[in-house]
Amino acid sequence: MEPRDMAIGGVFADSKRLVVPIYQRTYEWTPERQIDTLMDYVEAKAEGRLASEPARFLHYMGALLLIPRSGFVFGRIPVFDIVDGQQRITTFQIALAALRDLALERDEQSIADQIRPLLFNLDEASMQDKRSERFKLEPTRLDRSLFRELMTMPLAALQEAYAPYFTQAGQLRKKGVSPPKPLAAWWYIRERSAEFIDEADNPGMRLRALLEAMLQDMHLIVITLAETDDAQVIFETLNFGGEPLAAMDLVRNDVFHRAARNNENIEDLMDTGWAMFETPFWKERATQGRITKPRMDFFLANTLAAETGKETLLNELYAAYKRYSTDRKYPSVEAELQVLRKHAPTYRALVSSEPGPLARLAYALEVFEMRTAYPLVFALNAATSDEHARQAVYRLIESYVVRRAICGLTPKNYNTTFLRLATIARESGGSLEALRIAFTEFSGSSNLFPSDQDLSQAFATKSAYEDIPRPRLRHIFRELEFESRDEYDEVEGLKPDLEIEHILPQTWYEHWPLPDGSNAPPDLIYGLSDEQRTMVERRKAVVHVLGNLTLLTKPANIEVLNYAFDPEKKARLHASLLRLNQDVAAESRWDEQAIVRRAQRLAELAIKVWPTPNTTDDPVALPAHT
Repeated sequence: MEPRDMAIGGVFADSKRLVVPIYQRTYEWTPERQIDTLMDYVEAKAEGRLASEPARFLHYMGALLLIPRSGFVFGRIPVFDIVDGQQRITTFQIALAALRDLALERDEQSIADQIRPLLFNLDEASMQDKRSERFKLEPTRLDRSLFRELMTMPLAALQEAYAPYFTQAGQLRKKGVSPPKPLAAWWYIRERSAEFIDEADNPGMRLRALLEAMLQDMHLIVITLAETDDAQVIFETLNFGGEPLAAMDLVRNDVFHRAARNNENIEDLMDTGWAMFETPFWKERATQGRITKPRMDFFLANTLAAETGKETLLNELYAAYKRYSTDRKYPSVEAELQVLRKHAPTYRALVSSEPGPLARLAYALEVFEMRTAYPLVFALNAATSDEHARQAVYRLIESYVVRRAICGLTPKNYNTTFLRLATIARESGGSLEALRIAFTEFSGSSNLFPSDQDLSQAFATKSAYEDIPRPRLRHIFRELEFESRDEYDEVEGLKPDLEIEHILPQTWYEHWPLPDGSNAPPDLIYGLSDEQRTMVERRKAVVHVLGNLTLLTKPANIEVLNYAFDPEKKARLHASLLRLNQDVAAESRWDEQAIVRRAQRLAELAIKVWPTPNTTDDPVALPAHT
């Protein structure tokens, strides 16, 4: 290993090719997060030069880790793979291209000529492929075409080639479609540098000062590795600052370093094994609980959990993956990547809103924030292609989650529960019977699968309005509404603005007499006899239960609000398009007994929608009501 302190100009001075390996991530730096700060440093150094003030300190931009592709070959341009530092190096090349363009536009031909050999190799006699070897830097494949155009095209040609990203006035769009990051970086550096150059007399002098600051005052620690050095270990040690690497970035680098050591074809491996993970879907940031990370990180955590049956902490993903790949002893990296590709469609179906076999379960798990069930779904889908078995297990998972929520049982042990089920799914080949037995054997409040009796009791006694979040209550009542319908119903969907509302209102004392005909006081205490207090307690016990809740639009709720269960309120409920409200309107009066009766009817619907593992008939797939 040979470390050297080098100015940016020195890095690009000699004839060489710096190649970003195919498995490295694409260009990620943005004006807001990195480039603005970089230009602050460069401009400050340039101002010092213009004021003839000697630079007190050099500015170090971190490390550039290189590994030569081969030893010295006479008459050939040396090639180095960039193990770490490609974001910084690419940014400086983009900046030099922008400054060269500004020099040409201001008739500073000599400055442009001095920049040219920092961007291009000029010794054509040493080139076998002039189209690619002329460039000092070769970015990863997804960035390569745009990068070369930034190096070679004038402004007008770029604006025409990337017209959707420019306004009619020729400015890069700031709203709407997001430009590619290399293009955004080039434009920002160009516009900011132009402002710096033109803000005073003698723009040529200011341009030269800016270049000198960038090329002489900005430094890197350049480390050139020998064949015996472990590039991945050094990379992990040095990688600090810049755009933080996601766990999947670290995994990708490790995977392809191992593939290279195994003499596997990394070009083919990228195309067939990894390229799918380089699409925007996998890089988009997602939130789970309080944690926000790229989707790829969550996917990797769920994959490891499904494959090992053990919880994987997000802050330990990379180490966990290295242990996993070592323990599994795959015959090749290609075989290792097949496992990731196998689980990818399941994850995508779970987190997207696209229709499909998983849509109903995916929606329910999202509403109930039960992503801890993902490893079970991963393991099931990987273990069996039997769609009937899959659908039956999907429905049992949904039933388990919803029944426990209705019964007020704790979700604290779900991680362990679903990992145990994932192991059973994996080891049994996705056997429906094995998973049914496992669900049935759960006991105790931490993982019990509630029985039909438990569910019926919860509908009549559990304070659901206070204990279950509104989105989950809406989901429960939507499913009950759909179950209550038959083939003769003309209305298929539900309005999106339906809210959970009380039938017997929360402030019932004014219009809802007690069973003995008396009105309760506002405080529900003063002046009541012991018998009346008992009546009040009975009523308070049923106000928030599921049997007393329904779905209404806000205007409808305001119309009936706290009023008595009179013909007007009944007519309003009867006119509702919802079967659940028509069922309420059929009651002659609405009191504690009516609430208990309705709770029983709702529980009977719920038992059909969310069956137990002991259901005689196999649970069939239900449509997704999202």
